Amino acid sequence: MNMQHIPMELSFVGIYVSPLMPAVMLGLFSAWLITRILNRFDLARFVWYPPLFFLALVVICTSAVGKFIIPF
Repeated sequence: MNMQHIPMELSFVGIYVSPLMPAVMLGLFSAWLITRILNRFDLARFVWYPPLFFLALVVICTSAVGKFIIPF
């Protein structure tokens, strides 16, 4: 992997942020959207402990965003 193409920091309205921050925000939004869909179709009743499931889903979505969309 060529390390020159990986951004060390991103500029957002003149403020430098870590590339992990947008990945976490997109992962959190994705997890929230997935849980809304699961609740809408009443599939969340199969989840044993919803807060722990949401946390695991945030970690999985953040990892997926970091792997495929925003490399950090």
